[in-house]
Amino acid sequence: MKANIIQFSFGDGFAGSAKMAVLSSKALIDSGHSVKLVVSKDSLTKKRALEKGIPVIEFDSKQKNSTLVKNILSNCKLQNTDFIVAYHSQDRKVVMKLKSKLKKEIISVAYRQNISLSTPIIGSFLYNKYFDYMIACSNGVAQSLIQEGIKKNKVFTIHNTTEIPENIDSISGEKIRNQFQLNDKIVLGISSWFHKERKGFDILFEVFSKLDAKFVLLIIGIPDENQNEVIEYAGTFGISETRIIMPGYVDNIYEYYKCGLPIIASDIPGNDEFVEDRKNGLLFNISKPEELIDGILELTRDPLLVKNFGINAKATFEAEFAFKRFAEKLNSFFDEAISNRKK
Repeated sequence: MKANIIQFSFGDGFAGSAKMAVLSSKALIDSGHSVKLVVSKDSLTKKRALEKGIPVIEFDSKQKNSTLVKNILSNCKLQNTDFIVAYHSQDRKVVMKLKSKLKKEIISVAYRQNISLSTPIIGSFLYNKYFDYMIACSNGVAQSLIQEGIKKNKVFTIHNTTEIPENIDSISGEKIRNQFQLNDKIVLGISSWFHKERKGFDILFEVFSKLDAKFVLLIIGIPDENQNEVIEYAGTFGISETRIIMPGYVDNIYEYYKCGLPIIASDIPGNDEFVEDRKNGLLFNISKPEELIDGILELTRDPLLVKNFGINAKATFEAEFAFKRFAEKLNSFFDEAISNRKK
């Protein structure tokens, strides 16, 4: 059953939610749905979408939300639309206003949402009123939404995905190691926006400060304007900026983090849905940072374990989290949602 879908992803496009908006649009188009992606003017999201042949509508998202909504209603032809989908905080506010005007004429969806703990009651009331469904990026997020007051029948889990380039086997990472003089170093890598405690940088830096100088920290995705904040925060743990490598935003992420690398992750909902401890990676208790240190040192000493974890992690991804599997789940969700509306 094919649907007309308008997805919203405002902002500069560096957040993970923006990448998922592009990937989901591609998946839905490939499944035969009609999709338009509404983006901020001249954003990275627009660039990525156009590269994949995704139709875009761009607005100046810095204008007042009331003006933005009025412009959207005038230019997006929502009367023939089945779904409006929000991916980010501004998107949610816009979609709420659109839903309040269009009511039952359209199905509203919020993707991978968490409610602010500062206003849980108000947040859950508004989400229940103005969103027909919520797509959570993990079972852990789904449970947190339900615990905060979102109606259970509104919440669906569809795990995030990524695309693996066809030439992955030919990517060695040698150029990157040479560029940053890493051939005699042990590289610990993450890809994340800098949200200090919320993203676990406090735990990471505490542990990293206890490792010797042969270890370096590679952080992908921190924009140039935020890198001094990272360096200053690391300095409070006694970490020299010479041990931190921040290339900023990169398109060629697989030259940095190739498939098959071993994973060490905190044992929290979401992570534990991919990482099976001692099978395809290691999990550590966030209240026991020494477990992370032990895990890093164990992998440093055991190259066979590193190889086995990498092989198993790749197999897990291909079986459960690959783009094709993501597309199937997403298509099933929209089919079911539109069928329910017609009953």
